[in-house]
Formats: sequence, C-alpha cells, structure tokens
Amino acid sequence: MESLVAYAGSVTRYRGSEILETFDIPLHREASNQTVLSRDWSAQVNIAGSVDHPDGQLMDVQFRSHGISDESAVAISFLWNEWSAHNYVLVPGAIYAGNRFEVRQLSYAPCWSRLSDIGPDVPQLITDVPRLSLQEGVPSALHLLTGDAATPAVGIIDAASATGWLFVTQQGTALGDGSIHVAENDDRSSARISFQAPGVRPSVKYEMTTTKVPSTDRGHDFKPGDTVELSCRIYRFPCPSVQTLFERFAAVRQAGLSPVELARSLPFSAAWQIQERKYNAMNWNAELGYYAVGTIDMKHQDWQVGWVGGGMSSLAMLLEGSEVSVSRALQTLGFLFSSQAESGFFRGVCYKGQWYGDEFNDAPDRLYPEQWHILRKSADALYFIMKHLFVLQEVRPAFAIPDAWLDGTRRLANAFVRLWHKYGQFGQWVHTATGDIIIGGSAGGGIAPAGLALCGKYFNESSYTAIAGRSARYYYEQFTAKGITTGGPGEILQGPDSESAFALLESYIVLYETSGDGQWLAMAEEAALQAMTWCVSYDFRFPEGSTFAQLGIRTTGSVIANVQNKHSAPGICTLSGDSLLKLYRATSNQRYLGLLREIAGNLPQYLSRADRPVRGWEGWDMPPGYMSERVNMSDWEGQANVGEVIPYSCWCEVSLMLSYAELPGIYVNKTTGSLTAIDQVECLLEEGQLRITNTSALPAEVKLLAETEEEAAQPLGPCGYVQWKRIKVNPGETVKVII
Repeated sequence: MESLVAYAGSVTRYRGSEILETFDIPLHREASNQTVLSRDWSAQVNIAGSVDHPDGQLMDVQFRSHGISDESAVAISFLWNEWSAHNYVLVPGAIYAGNRFEVRQLSYAPCWSRLSDIGPDVPQLITDVPRLSLQEGVPSALHLLTGDAATPAVGIIDAASATGWLFVTQQGTALGDGSIHVAENDDRSSARISFQAPGVRPSVKYEMTTTKVPSTDRGHDFKPGDTVELSCRIYRFPCPSVQTLFERFAAVRQAGLSPVELARSLPFSAAWQIQERKYNAMNWNAELGYYAVGTIDMKHQDWQVGWVGGGMSSLAMLLEGSEVSVSRALQTLGFLFSSQAESGFFRGVCYKGQWYGDEFNDAPDRLYPEQWHILRKSADALYFIMKHLFVLQEVRPAFAIPDAWLDGTRRLANAFVRLWHKYGQFGQWVHTATGDIIIGGSAGGGIAPAGLALCGKYFNESSYTAIAGRSARYYYEQFTAKGITTGGPGEILQGPDSESAFALLESYIVLYETSGDGQWLAMAEEAALQAMTWCVSYDFRFPEGSTFAQLGIRTTGSVIANVQNKHSAPGICTLSGDSLLKLYRATSNQRYLGLLREIAGNLPQYLSRADRPVRGWEGWDMPPGYMSERVNMSDWEGQANVGEVIPYSCWCEVSLMLSYAELPGIYVNKTTGSLTAIDQVECLLEEGQLRITNTSALPAEVKLLAETEEEAAQPLGPCGYVQWKRIKVNPGETVKVII
C-alpha cells in the first residue's frame, strides 16, 4: 500500500499563534484545473507533470477567501498513513533523520551536564532544537519558517517501501515567508507534511537551544476575494538508501531557478590585500607571536587551535603573504607546537598567555577542570600542520623545518593512533593531559583521517596510513552512510552539522589522492552530496531595510552551520572547499565545481570595506577586513536580527583567505572547452583563446587552472596550486590568454 494517500489544501485559523481550527480542502492528486470548495474557501489547483518523472510534478494552488477569515493561514498538505518513526525525514540544513535524538535542556554554550552522559559509549545528545520526538506516545511535530532551511523542502524515505519523496517549495508569498510543518500522531502511524502561508509556528518557536519561546507569528486577516498562491514541486523515486535521497535532492535543489549569478563584489586578490593588512594590524599578537583568531579582547577571540582559524590563517599567509606575513606565519606555527600537552594533543584556548580547557561553564561539577579538549581542534591542527610542511617543502625548500616541529607532528599523530587502538574511535572530547576520551561518538574528528594520511605520506609511516583508512571507514559506516554527521562545532553537543560533513569529504578526498583507491572516491561523492544539503540553494529575500537587503547580499552558496545555531555563514568552517575541486577533477561531474563556485565565488561580498562597510547590529561599521559569520535568514536570534550581523571578526575571514590561496579563479576544461569563473571576472573561451575581462573597479590577479581531463585525473595533492598561472587584469581591461 502506498503511504502517501492524499493531497489537501488546508486552512488554519489562529488566535495569536494558538490554533483554533484546521480544516482540509481535499485535492485530486492528478487532475489539473480543478476548483474545490470548502466552507467559505475555494482552491484553484493546477497540476503539471508526474511525481515519477525526473522533472517532478508542479502543483500550484490559488486559495481564495469568500468571506472574512481573520488570523488565518493556508497550506498545501500531504497526508500519510502507514507512517513509521523509522522513516528518514530531511529538511536541508535543519532536520536530519528527524533530529530524533536524546535531548538535554541546556543554555548556550551547552556542555555535558550529567555524569551519566560522560564516557566513550554514550547516546547521541542534542539540545532542545526543532525535531520529531524520540519517545512514543507524546506529541511529535516540527515547525520551521522557510528561512530555517538551506532549501525550503522536505525529503522522506519511506522505510517500508524504500520509496523516496521530495517536496520543494519557495521562500514565501505576497504574505511573507512561509513555514514548513511535519506532524506525527501519537503512535507514529500517520503524519502530515505542510507548507503554509503566511508562516505561523503554533504557540512556540525556537531560539538558541530552546523550542519554548512564545511564537510571535500571526496569520493574515483575509477579506472576501483575497487570494494567495502556493507552489510545490513533488518527486517520487525508488530510494534504497539515504544517499539516493541526497542524489535526487542535488538534482532538483535549484529546479525552476535562474542560473546562479555571483554577487558583484571585488576580486579575490583585492580582498586578500585588505585581509592581509587587517591581520597584520589587528590579529597579530606581537607579545606571544601568533595570528589570533579574532580582534576582540575576550577569551575565545584570542587563540583557539584549529576550528575557528588558529594555525589555519597562517597557511594562507605562508602561500600568499609578504615576507613579514610569512615570518609571522612561521612564528604562529612555532607557537602552536609550544602549546602541545604531554598527551600529544594541543591545548585548546589561550587568553593573554594563560591556557584554558575547551569546556564551557556547565561542565558537570567542573570535572577535569581546564582539561576538556575538543578533539576536532587537534584534528584540524594535524591536517593543517601537514599542509604547512608540504608547502614549505615545495615553495621554501631552503627553510630548515625545526626538529621540534617534526617531533611534535609525530607526537600528535601518535596520540590519534593510541586513541584508535584503545577505543576504536577518536571520540569528540578528550582529556588534554592523558589523551583519554571524555565524550565518545560524533563525527567531530572527521578530518583526522586526512591528517593521518598526509602524515603517513610525509614520514613514510605505514601505521599512520593504516589508521587513516580504518578511521575513515568507521566514519563512513557510522555517519556518512546513515545520512547524519554530528558534532563538528564544539558547542552544539552532538547535533547534526555541516562542518563534520565537509571534514569527512576532505578526508575521503585525501585518502583517494594518497592511495588511488576508488572506494574513497565513491565515499567522497556521498559526503559531497550530504554537504550540499547544508548549502543555501537560492537568494533569500531579506526584510526591507535590513543591512543585508541594503547591501544586496546573495545567500546562494552560504553554508548553514548546524541544527542548533541556525544561521547560514560565508563559506565552510574553516576550509576553502578545494576538496570539491579535487572531486570534480576526479569525476568530471560539473555539480561539484558548480557548488564550489557558489560557495567561494560569493564570499567577497561579505567583507567589510572602507568603501562599503558592513554595519553590525550594535550600530557600528565593521572595520575593513572584518567578516561576520552571521547570514541570518532565520529568527533564531530574534526577528529584528534577520538580515543583520554580529559585528565580530571571525573564522569566515580565514575561509576567504584560504579560497584565494587554494582555489583557481578560473578553471578551464580543455577537453570539453568548458570554463568556470569563480573570481570576479568575465570570461569567454573561443578557439583556444581565453578572454578575461575585469569589470570591477580594482586590479585583479587571477589564478588560472587549464587542463585536459587526462591531466585532471592526476591528483592535485596537498599543494598543487602553487604552480598555477597568475594573470593580472586591470580595471576595465580585457586580457587574452592562449589555452
């Protein structure tokens, strides 16, 4: 029996955000140009196509009120029987496997608060985020505004029939942003999926670790003759695994949209000059000798290894910086090794020369005070240390790498090897001094296999290579294959997140390039499709008068952080996305290069500049070179902050710096004659001649990678980008290059 049994138009009347009544207007699933009456409403329905066709079924419903209907909302609803709690439910960027995990009621920043929750083998825990309930017999529903999602869509895998469904809608209507609803009955035998206009979350809404904030959403006061139109694309397909769902979603996430145009901004090279000046003037800690992760006098803006940029910005400086910047990058690397603990892992936080643990205020009974370490930080450090070492070998062969650095790298790699041998996993939190797991599980250390694989190659050490492979397969089986990656950010417990998804992509790609084994390439493709679900697929309409509306910010390619911190962000935390380039080179699948263009190509628009400052929500203009991580399409920090930014300097600056350092501004596939411009230039390829026009007001130095598909089949490696051609193009100038 097919589980999806009916389409319906729905009308809900509210008092404030409290539901007074909901009634359905039954709709025929195949008939077009039908008009259905119910009470004082009618629905004019147009249906085109088939749910089983690759282009799906397009459903347009125009609702008309024939009377007065105050505080009301209309919806397209899909009604299910034979439902199961085992069904996989996806809302891209917001809900993964229904977010059905154990919940702890904790304020921000959350940390494990019960001794019983601590250990290597504990249940996956999340904070009180929108979700379907893990427990039977209790209400189970999630209510989101469309801005909560990377794409306003719902995906379902019907577990019993191995059938996949995708329902894709739009941001909103003339009544404002819409809402997305999934509601189950108490015994989970039936469910309703709805897209509503205007968006109303009944009774309560989500704000920062709690779903118990009174909802301020309101219905519309309809008068006789008022109309509103809702649209939805519907797809049905055989779905034997979650990867099939992600594959289908990737194919339709931008259906009906115009081709993506990059936001008009400034060239990567011009952005780099602003950022390098800012980093040397504001981020450099001359007393202790390192590039700080931020500029504000507070604990977590001083030094944090990995994650938000400690020991990562230095790689970009080493590749692209002046001699002063290179010298400071090397000093930063030296400082990093000075922070190594006896376990081999690094201490997490430094503030004014004092070392602190990574734990937050509500760690249980201050267990292991200042000894909690977010494993992801040392995993990032291992990967980026190896990148530094390979770059030094390639571009500064005369530099004598200190023995202390090489010994420290081995000690760090050995700490991961010991962890694996003892626990069969890396865990999420470890004890800084002992190296033992405090909190197990999660994909937070997902980039560690990449670091170990590079370490094995650099030191010709098979034990590192072996653990890289075993740990990567563990991550694949426990996370990627199940469609849930968790715990990349250190302050979300183990909620699903984008950072661990991209970290695993990085690991699978490095393993493929270092081993040549095609199994890692297949896993990389699966990871990339999962990571894509976190990337915003369209340009969100910000509230009129908001900072981002005034700046004309385009959200396509921004990346939603996680299911708890419900903002999108400029770039991948904290990577350039070069793994997508490498995946494209290995597969010739334009999808991956297109996603990279969306992510990296739209980064410069977020940079605050002297001629175009970005104003933060505290009312002051961010200095040149600042970027904020907030791309607030959601009201998780309050409705007033949609389209506004917290005026902090943060990690996304590093993502932009690495994008210039590690990505080509122009990619040419010489075999097919196709080209992709990521940088702010216009390009045309005709008869082997590439015309590059700089339409910006600033000089551009653009990196060009032109290769055949045979050449692309060769691994790029950890620093292949140092050989790319650079082309200078003045403002308004057109330069011709023979390919």
